[in-house]
Order: sequence, then C-alpha cells, then structure tokens
Amino acid sequence: MIGVLAAKARLESAEAEPVLLSLRKRHPDLIIQLVRLKEVPESRIIAMIGQQTLRAAETGALLAAKPEVDLLLRLAGTTQIAMAIKESGYRATGEMLLVAAGPARRLSSLRKKLVADPSYKVLEGDTVSAPGLAMVERAALLGTRS
Repeated sequence: MIGVLAAKARLESAEAEPVLLSLRKRHPDLIIQLVRLKEVPESRIIAMIGQQTLRAAETGALLAAKPEVDLLLRLAGTTQIAMAIKESGYRATGEMLLVAAGPARRLSSLRKKLVADPSYKVLEGDTVSAPGLAMVERAALLGTRS
C-alpha cells in the first residue's frame, strides 16, 4: 500500500535544503519534497496530487526525470521547472510544506518522527474544497499530451 503525508514545516530558508537532503538520505524509499505555497490546500488535495506523481512514476509518465521534481511541478501547477522553483520552491514565499509519498510503512515511520518534532505539524482531514479540486485537476492535466 502506498500513501502521501503532508506537514507544515517551520524551517528557515537557509536550513531547508540540508533538512531536505537529510530526510531523503534517511528515507530513500520515499519521494520527499519541500515546497512553499501561498495557500495551503487540504491534506486530501495534497494526497491526490502525490498519488498522481506515484502513478506517473509507476507508468513512466513523470513530468520530469525525477519524481521529486514531478511532485513540485504538480503542486506548482506548471510544467516549467524554473517557474515551479521560483513560485513554489522552498526559497519562495508562502507556507512551507513537507510532502512525502511512497510505501505506507515507510511513511508511518516518517510520520512518527514529524509528530515528535515541534518544527512540523502533520496535516490531517478529508475535506475537499472547490479550489482544491481545481488544483488537483490542473495537476492532472499537466500530464496530458496535446
């Protein structure tokens, strides 16, 4: 079983990259990305977008060479890597989120660590708003070829 985990991260921009690299090293089976979004979508929306990346990795339909970049592109709502980094990379403005996707057992281990760390607030809930659904749809359409 696979899943997606999202948590608000209270990190300074300068510490974001070392933290991200450390998390990826400690959890190599997970796709892990730090993003900044002007508005934090519901956890279910993030989960749906993360599932799109997992499915794209499984079927060979990633938007980029690496699934971590695919996840950033889908959350940013663009196929342009430079724009995604500028608008939603961890150095951009907005709320910082840690998003991880992969095997449920591995996510459970990461979740326990995040819950115990005051720098993170794991997002929960099943609500889905109209703007959130639009975000999911936009992310899904990025993978279509015209």
